[in-house]
Amino acid sequence: MNVLPFGMNKMINSALNSNIPNTIYNALFNIQAHYDLGNELFAAFLDPTMTYSCPIWKDENDDDLEAAQYRKIHALLKNAEIRKDMKVLEIGTGWGALAIEAVKLYDCTVVSLTLSEEQKLLAEERIAAAGYSDRITVLLCDYRNLDPSVYQFDRIVTCEMLEAVGPEFLPLFFECADSLLGPNGIVSLQVITMPDSRYENYCTSVDFIKKHIFPGGHCPSVTALVDAVYAGSRGNLIVDKLDNIGPHYAKCLRLWREKFMANFDKVVQETGKSHIYTPEFKRKWEFYFAYCEVGFSTRSLGDIQVRLSRESNQDLLHGIPF
Repeated sequence: MNVLPFGMNKMINSALNSNIPNTIYNALFNIQAHYDLGNELFAAFLDPTMTYSCPIWKDENDDDLEAAQYRKIHALLKNAEIRKDMKVLEIGTGWGALAIEAVKLYDCTVVSLTLSEEQKLLAEERIAAAGYSDRITVLLCDYRNLDPSVYQFDRIVTCEMLEAVGPEFLPLFFECADSLLGPNGIVSLQVITMPDSRYENYCTSVDFIKKHIFPGGHCPSVTALVDAVYAGSRGNLIVDKLDNIGPHYAKCLRLWREKFMANFDKVVQETGKSHIYTPEFKRKWEFYFAYCEVGFSTRSLGDIQVRLSRESNQDLLHGIPF
């Protein structure tokens, strides 16, 4: 009898139960259902940074995905205006690339949150190899469980984690961010967006991605995101900067798909996980990459980098002459 990995039964149940809310319990299983499929699988198609989000290409002839991912990371960190010895919260560790780069560039300290045991394990290995274990702490923790009486930060950075929050909890996410930030706090985020024109229908339906790839996934519209920021932070956080990098995703998704297809059989052989990485799984993921590539290449989907700040934030005046 085939044994499903931890979380896979929940993934199936999520698919059958349509848009169930991302409570702390549901969020844990939804994240594990995707990100705990095995680090070997993700390493088979990602670049050496192990970055699983939209890059920023230099120009139309750029083929260096690793450099493009670092360019995206640097843009997010620049928006955050991090300085030496600042305390930074990263929500959504991934495999550690952003936290490592933050410490390397700005000599800050980072607390990074993840719900994926597989990601935590490899991220901590990569952080140790970079020599930053004393500067970066990875917690297996939901953002809602971080106590603001214990933790306070100068900056919050999150890259394509908001898609796992869900519409019901978007205001709460920004309420938590507001409570965890100091008086001159800044949030730098990146999130995939759905056009406002299709958002209402999207919220009441279950598409291929929600059903088969990202259970519990939800891409907010720009309007829904801004409304949630205002409602959750009670107006304490405001949009200071916004940039849509969505079209940069298309080429990245094509490259991921090509590497995934080229390396899939090798991953099955080396891991012995043929009960998980089935031919059906392969077809679903091939379609997932192609489906999303078309969405971003036609601008039917967006991906925005946003800076949120408190009003009259003096930190944003740094380097500007008067």
